[in-house]
Amino acid sequence: MSRPEGASPRRVILGEVYLAPGESPALLAERAAVRLGIARRDLLGCTVLRRSLDARGRREPRFAYRLGLELPADLTLPASPPLTPWPEAEPPPRPVERRPGLRPVVVGAGPAGLFAALRLAACGVRPLLLERGSPLEDRIREVARYWRRGELDPESNVQFGEGGAGTFSDGKLTYRGKDPRKAWVFAQLIEAGAPAEIAFDAKPHLGTDKLRGVLRRLRTRLEAAGGELRFRCRVTGLVREAGGVAGVETAAGSVAAAVVFLAPGHSARDLLATLVGRGVAAEAKGFAVGVRVELPQAVVDRGQYGAWAGMGGLPPAEFSVKAHSPAGRDVYSFCMCPGGTVIPAGSEAGGLVVNGMSAWGRRGRWANAALVTPVEPADLGDGVLAGHAFQRRWEERAALAGGARGVPAQRVMDFLAARVSAELPPSSCPWPVVSAELGACLPDFAAAALRGGLPLLFRQVPGLAEALLLGVETRTSSPVRLLRGEDLQSPGMEGLYPLGEGAGYAGGIVSAAVDGVRGADAYLARWGGGGEVDR
Repeated sequence: MSRPEGASPRRVILGEVYLAPGESPALLAERAAVRLGIARRDLLGCTVLRRSLDARGRREPRFAYRLGLELPADLTLPASPPLTPWPEAEPPPRPVERRPGLRPVVVGAGPAGLFAALRLAACGVRPLLLERGSPLEDRIREVARYWRRGELDPESNVQFGEGGAGTFSDGKLTYRGKDPRKAWVFAQLIEAGAPAEIAFDAKPHLGTDKLRGVLRRLRTRLEAAGGELRFRCRVTGLVREAGGVAGVETAAGSVAAAVVFLAPGHSARDLLATLVGRGVAAEAKGFAVGVRVELPQAVVDRGQYGAWAGMGGLPPAEFSVKAHSPAGRDVYSFCMCPGGTVIPAGSEAGGLVVNGMSAWGRRGRWANAALVTPVEPADLGDGVLAGHAFQRRWEERAALAGGARGVPAQRVMDFLAARVSAELPPSSCPWPVVSAELGACLPDFAAAALRGGLPLLFRQVPGLAEALLLGVETRTSSPVRLLRGEDLQSPGMEGLYPLGEGAGYAGGIVSAAVDGVRGADAYLARWGGGGEVDR
């Protein structure tokens, strides 16, 4: 079909295009043309915008696609399925028109700090990134020693070090916000070696194995753009001057800065205590506490896929559940890791916290998820930092219950009856599991909520009644929020940008990364660069 010289293609979005598990994505363009009632040759371009798994009801599972299509501007469509405009991509960030005299300092190499630094460097401002933990290669060895021998390095562990807590996780990249900076974050990940499908999967993830390679390449790109990283450099406070910040104090001395982007992660209790004690505006914030539940992945697959469990092309099944406990609080799953591992994730001597981790392929025998109930500031007592004391109390109880290098555990039915399990099933955890009464490792309201809510979840997750519970899960998010104004700066502290999960403004890898980019853009706008600020 001919079209006027130079005419721009018509860009539209088409949904509800399906492939069976194992079918090639090369079939998508043909199926889109059939739905539109046009010849395949009239489809000028076909881009996958979203892919999700439809495994509802008794129908055979299938993948549902939303496609971005390019059509001739003058093409008349004989069929008319619902179409919406496909907008152009967001423009790249603008380089700065002028540079500050001193370079910015970024505190923390987790997602918020790393992506703030990458955005600054992309716009021509060369940041200094300070991280208390080790670079990835050393950090992996230090965490391995912790898991093998219980030797905890309080400066570099599952919580601290290059990549932040997400380095040892399922690498979930789910983002429910509307900020278009998400596209820039995903573009950086893909350019650094992440699979292209993370940009369109409904539930994207990298897994800890692929995430590590991506982190190494992001570090190289940041350095090539003029950024500098200093590892094993613990920030201990701020350098203040005339109502604002002029740098940071570190264990090795002070560092002058034009501005400070503070992204310490949710477990930097020592730094947050110092900042609050020196007048940085903050408030107590709600989070969640509970246990991690583990059961065979095959059981989850059968519950989700039914007769199609084991079908080629289907990913390991996931679950997401929620119930309102008769005890008066919600109980819900969080951070589900198909084919994953339950890991000890402590960062302080004398305390134990567990988390979940999985690789890209999610091929492990077990599935695990946090099962938690909300904790509100009113539950914590007085003081902005009461949440830290609350977390420590139950992490110390768990460590005592587990003994030397053990994780307290209990069968679900024994937990409901408040009795110690006579025997425990196998577990993925690298530490031995030790029979204990997990109710004693939780606040009374949390134990009551879980005991009331678990039976309501049995129908939602077949096999849950036979599962294993491991404790405790306390680091679901930061219990402190560092306040900031519309310009994203700390009130009365010009030049301080609290960012990410540790500052109380994110809840995962991508939301933290996007918040880091937002903070960088707010600062860059003062120098004529960055992206849009009011989003």
